[in-house]
Amino acid sequence: MLMLGLVAVGTLAANGAARLRFAALAFFGVALAAQLIAGPATSVWQATLSATAALVCAAILFIAARDGRYGEEPGWRLWVATIVAAGTTAAAFAFLRTTSGEDVHLTPLGEDPSGLIRQAAAFWLLSSGVAILLTARGAVRGSLGALLMLTGTQILVLLVPGPQLALALMLAWLQVVVALAGAFLILNERALRET
Repeated sequence: MLMLGLVAVGTLAANGAARLRFAALAFFGVALAAQLIAGPATSVWQATLSATAALVCAAILFIAARDGRYGEEPGWRLWVATIVAAGTTAAAFAFLRTTSGEDVHLTPLGEDPSGLIRQAAAFWLLSSGVAILLTARGAVRGSLGALLMLTGTQILVLLVPGPQLALALMLAWLQVVVALAGAFLILNERALRET
């Protein structure tokens, strides 16, 4: 439960950041917390791969900002995205808890044998990413929303039985490609504003 709280707070920090560099650092924190949610369910190679992809994505966005002042004020978009994500995640948590068919024991720290915490974290990231994308005014928030959605997808991949390294590799590359595309759009948007 504690890791789920860290993912939620980190997502809110990234969503509420008015500066791109702060959003990039908050995204990296969210990605690391998402890897901690998986715990022993993931291999060392898969965790290293996902953490490296998150670091590269955060570095790409950090460099694309070029200075500490550049960003996008979230304004009312922060509240809409938070309300949508909180409502859909609460509904999904209630639904997933009642359909598991087994007694679910949630602990503040430790194992999540039912996978319920990972599912709730993944759905929080997916719904937050969609809400941010729907309310995005520019490339800064659009890139953040897409990266959060991919991080949620990475958590869901951990619930798939069988070998997951190929899926993790594909999602890590996709995350880096999205960050590069976001940086390209951010640089073009900034060049248009400055002319």
